[in-house]
Amino acid sequence: MPQTDTTTTEIVYPAAIVWDLDGTLVDSAPDLASALNTLLIEQGQHTHSVDNVRPMIGHGVAKLVERGFRAAGAPLDEASLEKLMPRFMEIYTACATEQTHLIRGARSVLEHFYHAGVKQGICTNKPEGVSRQILQSLDIAGFFNSVIGGDSTAARKPDPLPLETCLGELGVNAVDALMIGDSGADVGAAKAAGVPVALVPDGYTGEPAESLGADYVVESLAKIKEIIPSPPPMLQSA
Repeated sequence: MPQTDTTTTEIVYPAAIVWDLDGTLVDSAPDLASALNTLLIEQGQHTHSVDNVRPMIGHGVAKLVERGFRAAGAPLDEASLEKLMPRFMEIYTACATEQTHLIRGARSVLEHFYHAGVKQGICTNKPEGVSRQILQSLDIAGFFNSVIGGDSTAARKPDPLPLETCLGELGVNAVDALMIGDSGADVGAAKAAGVPVALVPDGYTGEPAESLGADYVVESLAKIKEIIPSPPPMLQSA
């Protein structure tokens, strides 16, 4: 998908859109915080508010646990972190859909591109199993032709491998796709894979979206439809 002048809002209509999950389509911070806090309590550490957990999210659940324990004043070495991860996943899998919800406008944009015939995929650093669990619970799994999690490939974002794997499953070339996310990891993966990338500003990074180097930054998820206003005639009649 050739890049256009970023002083305008219009871009070439993509054959596929690859979405990040946490902070882009869903707000999973309450359930992630609940699981992290349960683990911290079990280990005799103090807990964190949901607002304090939000900027800890990103680069996978192991990084969340590492950041959570460090912020509690109990940094983990690699061996200790590895030992705790199965317990964290047990706790999180049990509560992953209790408070997690779609971000405003998510269902509308997913339906918009689905009915336009655009292929859609998920590329997240969250483990694939619990990602699929959340998609099913929120009744949006049917929108996606590919779901790549943080344990689906040998690397995680910002490495391009997960995004490239997702595009391979979708059967779409990088230049014909668009990545939509909320973090520097999404930008890094997209840039390395040669995929244009748009960011929403409501994610978990704690950094201004405009500072992360994306091709496009939108005011909200609903605005995605405005930078890709209408499909070409061949898609409209498909």
